[in-house]
Amino acid sequence: MRTSTRPDDLLARGRLREEVYVCGLGVGYLMLADDLPVMLELPDPERPAPSARGPSGHWVDQLERYFAGEPVAFALDVDAYAAAHGFSEFERRVYQALSRVPYGEVVSYRELAAAAGSPNAYRAAGSAMARNALPVILPCHRVIRNDGRLGSYGDDPAWKERLLTLEGVRVAEGRVAP
Repeated sequence: MRTSTRPDDLLARGRLREEVYVCGLGVGYLMLADDLPVMLELPDPERPAPSARGPSGHWVDQLERYFAGEPVAFALDVDAYAAAHGFSEFERRVYQALSRVPYGEVVSYRELAAAAGSPNAYRAAGSAMARNALPVILPCHRVIRNDGRLGSYGDDPAWKERLLTLEGVRVAEGRVAP
């Protein structure tokens, strides 16, 4: 019998832990199952900084370096992440392709779908981006519309521009500038 690794099951079994990261943009949280990141909350300037922090792992260190403007290549086990969330084979391939988009570069939803082996499935690739629980670590902010417009980004589209700008991508009037 296979043991479930879905985040809600892990939480019920007491296998999830929360780590806090602090950066110039505020305080954020990372949920881990063992050492596998399963959910990331972007920093919030309104969230109070913790009065005390325990030792943090390498994921928090990498996030804090990233938000300080340092290029970081997150080494996520995408297959384990996809399995933990119950993603389809297509979504797993999309996240694999996404994990290879370099810091400071962008691809279109169409290019991402093609890199995942399904060039006509760009809308489905966009839907996969909407399900990503690890923004930044799996850099869905680096995926834009075919016409150069940024497109949506969760509850706060301004984050997409903020993250791209942090990585040195020029954005003007909601588009990636040439």
